[in-house]
Amino acid sequence: MNRLATTPPAGQFTIKAVSQATGLTVETLRAWERRYEVVRPSRDSSGRRTYSAADVARLRLLRTATELGHTISRLASLPDDELAKLVADSGGHARPGPTRGQSYVERAIDATEHSDPSGVEEVLTSAVALLPPNEVVNTVLVPLVREVGERWHRGEVSIAQEHMVTDIVRRLIISVSRGYLRSDNGPCLVLSTLSGERHELGILMCSWLAATRRFRTHYLGVDVPPAELARFALEVDARAVLVSLVMPENEVPALDQLRELAEQLSGRCEVWVGGFAARLVTPEELPPGCVLLPTGSDFEQRLDLLAAQYFS
Repeated sequence: MNRLATTPPAGQFTIKAVSQATGLTVETLRAWERRYEVVRPSRDSSGRRTYSAADVARLRLLRTATELGHTISRLASLPDDELAKLVADSGGHARPGPTRGQSYVERAIDATEHSDPSGVEEVLTSAVALLPPNEVVNTVLVPLVREVGERWHRGEVSIAQEHMVTDIVRRLIISVSRGYLRSDNGPCLVLSTLSGERHELGILMCSWLAATRRFRTHYLGVDVPPAELARFALEVDARAVLVSLVMPENEVPALDQLRELAEQLSGRCEVWVGGFAARLVTPEELPPGCVLLPTGSDFEQRLDLLAAQYFS
């Protein structure tokens, strides 16, 4: 595969890549554009359609909304925020995942309150065996960690019980991630946190989700200086670097570190910025070359786009 010949400009995606990332057939994409102008793709120098990340996000919303029973003729004129609200309002009836995952969360919480690490591990191992990875992450692990943290703040679980769950989740993610064969020709993704940031569960989950999509993942742990992170990313020819921001206030300002990281990379790969504290950052604050991914859905969409573009 000649990557230089087949890869469109940064931030632009071919119709084949968009089809793979959204689950819509090329024929459906063309029909929706022709009849309803749901998006307006650009054209490259050869006259081929190219789509932006915003186009892909809108098409994913449209697909979900049609699966909920709405007609494309009605949806086509809706702005993105109304589409997102329509999907969010109806999502509980369309996807069984959260309900299915909730039972695992409740059982794990019960085992936590009884200081039963074997019970917590058994519940989570069962979830991994029976559910798809993204469902395990989004409907079991993330809600579990959040709920345990909230109960600790309310004094309903002890710090020891909270640490017990954190350790079990961490070891489980590392274990299951090793079960995926490392692709020799997949896109390379480097993951880490910046100096002063020591929360790693979220970025570990991201590493697992990337591995399931045939990415070559390099997780460097926490508290890595931006210059070292950039040096490693360039050595392994990374297509993107994902950094997780969890604590809003850090020992070393995160935006300053992101600027240094972007400067060191010199535009040779993207910097993806995710994590809880990423929701407090506006795109305008980020240096060039950084992409804001404030939610897990944003991260998975970016993975799908890059994978579809790379393997097309």
